[in-house]
Amino acid sequence: MCVPTVINTALQVGSSIFGVTNELTNLYQDAKTQEYQTQVAIANAKNSINESRYQQQKGIEEARKQKLEGKKQANEQIAKASAMGFDVNSDTNLMNFQDTLDYADSEAQETQKSYDLISKQYLDKANEYLNNANLDTSYYNANLYSKAINYLGSTNKVASNWYKGD
Repeated sequence: MCVPTVINTALQVGSSIFGVTNELTNLYQDAKTQEYQTQVAIANAKNSINESRYQQQKGIEEARKQKLEGKKQANEQIAKASAMGFDVNSDTNLMNFQDTLDYADSEAQETQKSYDLISKQYLDKANEYLNNANLDTSYYNANLYSKAINYLGSTNKVASNWYKGD
């Protein structure tokens, strides 16, 4: 009578060992997949941060160009007014020149704000990539702990059957 119990217990132990080995292989593959997905998310976040910096710099450059264009227009106005014999130092002409500069400055600020908004969107996207990677890692870890607890429970059943066989 003892022999069938020993055989049954030995089969359960063998089955458990095979199941654990199979599950460890799966967990290893899951870990490698999770690691790869995290690396991809980090790379995507870095790309988004770089694009954000590029857009911010591009906005600074575009704003600078607009200010220079405004100065150029104001200088052309001064030259034309002077060539036509107007007093370029009069209040009216100076206000007109200043309006041209102010308009160019205002346009430059709007351009800068627009590029800053685009830059912020790229930073938000980078944060989204990193948050998703953290959520995926948390899910993976919870799944890993759950499987470990399940296998500890099944190992306990095998052990109790082993000792019961005496």
